[in-house]
Amino acid sequence: MAVDQETVISEVAHLLDKLERVADSGRRLPWGRQVLVDDEALRTLVQQIRHALPEQVRQAEWIIRERDRIIEEAGQNADHIVAEAHSRAHALADDSEILKEAHGRAQEILREAERRAQEIHAGALAYADEVLASLETQLGRLGDTVRQNRQTLKPRTAASE
Repeated sequence: MAVDQETVISEVAHLLDKLERVADSGRRLPWGRQVLVDDEALRTLVQQIRHALPEQVRQAEWIIRERDRIIEEAGQNADHIVAEAHSRAHALADDSEILKEAHGRAQEILREAERRAQEIHAGALAYADEVLASLETQLGRLGDTVRQNRQTLKPRTAASE
């Protein structure tokens, strides 16, 4: 596993160096800090970097998209439940006695719908937090490895100068 991580880190570092060279070789515009760069070279390097990233990063991106989808779906479900509760409340309102009963039932349904919506939302947030905490840990380890590898390279760089 350590060799694979070192290979990934080395490859990403190499690609980032190439990206930096593309930026450095770009033509500076006279007004401000903008630089014109080769669009195709830039897109190719970005695609190579994405390909070189560990599977865990791609999985984390998928998990975040999935979390957003679940939260959106939970919101839609909650809206549907609330709309259904309103619909039921109006359907039960035929006469005054039924109206009183319907109003009480509608309030109960609305409270239940809101409670369920909050539970769904809280569950989605907890899931997202868990995924992001895992990603944070993985990225921390990857960052530690990058720092260690850079430290290993420093004496070699100084010796070759």
